[in-house]
Amino acid sequence: MYVFILERIALIEAILFTPLSVFCFFLLEWILLQGTVYWFLKWKRISRKKKTELHESQYDWFGRLKKTNLVLLILAAGIWVTQWVFTNSANWWALFLLVFAIGEHINYYHTRLSYQSPAEWKDWKKRGWQRSVLARE
Repeated sequence: MYVFILERIALIEAILFTPLSVFCFFLLEWILLQGTVYWFLKWKRISRKKKTELHESQYDWFGRLKKTNLVLLILAAGIWVTQWVFTNSANWWALFLLVFAIGEHINYYHTRLSYQSPAEWKDWKKRGWQRSVLARE
């Protein structure tokens, strides 16, 4: 029984903790952190009773992050495809993390993908996909 559990743990570690999986995980966390910083900055401005728009330098910073994200996402996708083609083994956990990171990047910098309330869903049905808040500013 003990050996069986250790074998299962080793199998899980071999799948979850490959270098590509770890890279995709940190890439996802990096993009989520950018969204957290953006909304924190917006909240800070609102709480001070100022305009909700950020400073131009902050928008420039997010523009550079957007470009950096694209490079890192393309790099991760290229590594995943290369691994799949040449080793004939696909790291599905890394692919899941990569697709999640791509979705978050799109949600923050391009098109709003998250609709939570029934009113938002009705609005989505009427008007379709909306640009994200950061993309509009």
